[in-house]
Amino acid sequence: MNTPPLLIGAMLAFWGWQSGNPLVGALLGVALEVLRAMRLRIDLGVKEHSTIADLSTVGFVLLVVLLAANRGIGGGILEAFVWQPVALSPIMAAQLVTAERRLPLSALFRYMRKLTRANPDIKDPPVDVSAVYAAFTLLSAGVANQRGPEYYLGVVAGTACLLYAARPRGANVAAGAAMIAAAAAIGYAGHIGLRHAQTALFDWVLELNMRTLDTDPYRVRTEIGSLGRLKQYDAIVVRVYAEEKNAAQARLLHRSSYNTYLAGTWVARGAQMQNLESLSDNETWPLDKASPPDTAPPLTLTHVRMASRFDAGRATLPLPPGTVRLAAFPAVRVERNALGTVHAQLGVDWANYEAQAIPGIALYAPPAAEDSAIPAEEREVLQRTAESLGLAGLAPAERLRRIESHLAGFRYSTYRERPVPKGETALGDFLTRTRTGHCEYFATAATLLARAAGVPARYAIGFAAIEYSSLEGAWVIRTRHAHAWSRAWVDGRWMDLDTTPPSWGEEEASDAPYWQGLADLFRYAGFRWSQRGEFKASDSWYAALALLALYLGWSVLRGRRIVREEKTAAVARRRNPGEDSEFYGVEKSLPPREASETQSAWLQRIDTKISQKKLGPVREALRLHQRYRFDPAGLSRNERNRLRELCRDLAAPA
Repeated sequence: MNTPPLLIGAMLAFWGWQSGNPLVGALLGVALEVLRAMRLRIDLGVKEHSTIADLSTVGFVLLVVLLAANRGIGGGILEAFVWQPVALSPIMAAQLVTAERRLPLSALFRYMRKLTRANPDIKDPPVDVSAVYAAFTLLSAGVANQRGPEYYLGVVAGTACLLYAARPRGANVAAGAAMIAAAAAIGYAGHIGLRHAQTALFDWVLELNMRTLDTDPYRVRTEIGSLGRLKQYDAIVVRVYAEEKNAAQARLLHRSSYNTYLAGTWVARGAQMQNLESLSDNETWPLDKASPPDTAPPLTLTHVRMASRFDAGRATLPLPPGTVRLAAFPAVRVERNALGTVHAQLGVDWANYEAQAIPGIALYAPPAAEDSAIPAEEREVLQRTAESLGLAGLAPAERLRRIESHLAGFRYSTYRERPVPKGETALGDFLTRTRTGHCEYFATAATLLARAAGVPARYAIGFAAIEYSSLEGAWVIRTRHAHAWSRAWVDGRWMDLDTTPPSWGEEEASDAPYWQGLADLFRYAGFRWSQRGEFKASDSWYAALALLALYLGWSVLRGRRIVREEKTAAVARRRNPGEDSEFYGVEKSLPPREASETQSAWLQRIDTKISQKKLGPVREALRLHQRYRFDPAGLSRNERNRLRELCRDLAAPA
């Protein structure tokens, strides 16, 4: 199917708009439309078309490999498909400059080349790939578009143009336009429905508390009361490069805090995320107006270098307590709430940054009513426990020490064998009977006991840096190192209170698989590969690529004739198969044929003027000639040779 003039150029311009490369799309579209309009043609054969197609394919594969190496396999492949119209443009250009405005089918499929070499009688039909190229251009624009209605309208318009060009004779254009409009409306309605379904599914996944690096800053459901063993994973999600003097400061890496406990779920009330602004370098992010100025003494800040994994380019950052600034952090967006949760958005899988902290700084919001609230279902057991510890009348710091000492006699376990007895809560059962649980039990109990003793407290989650890797020279944080603790308000500032028995790290490590060391080696290699930096071509690279393209173009086109379209006999031969038949020479040696007379009628009229010896070969030659000229199946190789022999003998002097 021949595409209408200017359609390919319009689609490439549309692709450039949607992909963010308008100049490339416009220039490529103009170049191909100019080639279509030119009257000069190049006589390219099957070999040349095959070479161009092969080089385009190899170039596309190399593009996929390069982008996958720089941006990850998934992102690299998608980005390569965005540039697919550019990679395949030489094939389209080769079609537009040839006399036939077609490509041999074997040029596109190596298997067909093999078949035609093995059996020359197999037909190698010429094909027009312009419609396929236009469709690929629309698809590539879809890979890059930002989900706006403009892309959908462009697809509808482009599809309508292609269908209009391929319409059969006598087709009702108005009816076709109505059907396309109806299909577009139904498709758009389906798109809106799928988007709402996706939103509902996303909310449902959040309800399951998927433990990824991008947590919910407003709600976290605990595993308090769950039966069986909690699933633990060994994937490394954070690396901490801290000097020995700063290691203690970075032991607990805070991600989110919550102030309200409701039936096993902690909620952050009154803590909306607020956008932060970076400094002029776009890589330094003060987390609060109380952050020290750049002129502050260097010894004031604790510097901790970190590398965090990002899920789909987003993460809730694990930060040392008291972090006031992020440095060397080229984020697209950074948000923070009053409880100390910092959420960032980058288009990478791993990000390196420096956390600058001031120990003991009162950066987070002061206590509110929520930080002293005790849930009704837990009030009785908490007050009874607080009374038994004699917390009344003590200084806040001493109350916390007694709570910590009391919980130190409990045992850590990630396994619960029996359900909670009827009439009791999981937390009450933990405090009064089992005295065994994981960090969420200890953190929740410490937070609510502190409140029962009159000390405002919050529930905090994050990671614990408890495993040092000599291979990497860093503290490696695995998903199983996810941790929960309490933050209490003492002497006008928040302080961390971790009441989980220190043995929890050893118990978690004892369950690690025996192949963890080998797996860590591969993880480290993958991490180092992701940190190598993106390949950036210099001017010399572009110059070398330009010279290589010129050489390849010269090697393909050398020896090819370039003529005007109306003067090339090759165009006529390929447009009218059989016009190179030798029978035309035989016809000129016989009595002339009338202008409106068919060859069969002509031969019947003059057969008396041809000798009987010559009449039979003439009739056979005419029959082969007409098949060669008009039969879509054409002639076999033997029949074509027979036609040549007959005409040569008939043209020879008697």
